[in-house]
Amino acid sequence: MRFMNILAPTALILASLSPIAYAHEHQHAHSLAAHQHGVATVNIALDEQQLILELQSPSMNIVGFEYHPRSAIDKQAVVDAEHALKNEQQLFTMSNAAQCILTAVHVDNDLAEHSDTHQQSAQDEDEHQHSDIQVSYQFNCAHPEKLKRIDLEGFFKTFPLTEKIHVQLISADSQQGVDLSQSHTAVSW
Repeated sequence: MRFMNILAPTALILASLSPIAYAHEHQHAHSLAAHQHGVATVNIALDEQQLILELQSPSMNIVGFEYHPRSAIDKQAVVDAEHALKNEQQLFTMSNAAQCILTAVHVDNDLAEHSDTHQQSAQDEDEHQHSDIQVSYQFNCAHPEKLKRIDLEGFFKTFPLTEKIHVQLISADSQQGVDLSQSHTAVSW
């Protein structure tokens, strides 16, 4: 029950931070924000001991394409990308003193959700359609007061087609937006 008490306000915070309205139930939703290759968004919310990072990115930044995978190589690229996205220690660096432990990760990948029937209909559609990847990371931090910085250098190295990340952060002490790049990889508060 305590989890729900924390999760509800945190979800509202993330929803208010989100720059796009995103609806997805086995169909593509078109966002109000521009779908821009090379650019991703990360929303960060720290509520007491709960830290949530929500990533939204065009699939191009993560797997190198946006069409539905048909070849074994493309399908393996999608699988490899999902494995990399679930390896938070490779992507994000946080203060060890904060003792943040990953409690849940959820990947919502347009490219991985289609059956062969959907893939066939996708082949018949325009090859220039857009697809996105969303990832939600939930952490429990034993000492959240010691968490004052998150570095995404590992993310930029793992997914080099990502040139810029728009970060929006809210915590008890701070609310800010910052653009990160391959030369400026950390958000501090």
